[in-house]
Amino acid sequence: MLQILSIEAAAEAPVAGGELASRIAGLQRALKLLEPSGGGPSCDAEEFEVIEFASEGARRCFDSRSERVIGEAAAGLEAVVGSRSAGHEPHPVAVDLVAEAIRKGLANLSDLIRR
Repeated sequence: MLQILSIEAAAEAPVAGGELASRIAGLQRALKLLEPSGGGPSCDAEEFEVIEFASEGARRCFDSRSERVIGEAAAGLEAVVGSRSAGHEPHPVAVDLVAEAIRKGLANLSDLIRR
């Protein structure tokens, strides 16, 4: 389920660290749906819990970037699932592109935390 907030509401309500960690876990699960053998970055959702101790600006940056990665992942997964629902197997390159976008997004978020 996707939730859509207005820009003003999102700006006024910073996301709690636990929710950020759950976003990361959700992205990792999405990646495993596309690549059951793994292949994602070697980061755990718990690694991202340190965002709770980051500055407000860093938390907002992480929130914005994670929303973007989640949006890209959702669009890609929707295309893959839609293709399968229509009785077609999605092209392997398309699945790889979606998986790569999720991997890259997770790696970028991990890099942001490690700064």
